[in-house]
Amino acid sequence: MAESFPLDPVIATFARYGLRRTSMTDLAQALGVSRQSLYNHFGSKDALARWAVQALIDRSLSEALRALEQPARTLADRLADSLDAWVGRHRDALHASPLGVEIVAVMQPHPPEAVRIAERRLVAAMTEAIRLSGPGSAVPRAGSMAQALCWTARGLVHAVPDHKSFRRQLDHIAGALVAR
Repeated sequence: MAESFPLDPVIATFARYGLRRTSMTDLAQALGVSRQSLYNHFGSKDALARWAVQALIDRSLSEALRALEQPARTLADRLADSLDAWVGRHRDALHASPLGVEIVAVMQPHPPEAVRIAERRLVAAMTEAIRLSGPGSAVPRAGSMAQALCWTARGLVHAVPDHKSFRRQLDHIAGALVAR
């Protein structure tokens, strides 16, 4: 099954060469397996790429949802941690890739349905966290606040020079929003 292959080398290889120029040989070398093994498991490079994208979305969403479920942390910290897991931690890798701009350009106007579905789940979980833990004034606006934070985080990924700046800005914005 695909689960027997580690995700990070696959993502790194696609980021290095781009989706079109990455070969099954490149991927096999990154994973330390034969090309035939990859073909036996996935059937094609496109199927392997679809698996990798879905696995990355699933992992990011899982980590983002887990970050919201940390009762010892403040609401602002949980929201920032969640958005950092969803998009922030990918910032440096995306910008370090020579084809990162190409990847962003392809996904920005029409993100895959899997991204839209995952983001809706994240916004719903953030909305619930705000409703349960936010100040009284935030409760009626919880859905709007969650959506705005998600959009803000996606924009910050492209606007800041590094992950540290992303996190600092996100902490400030989340803190200010839920303090009202």
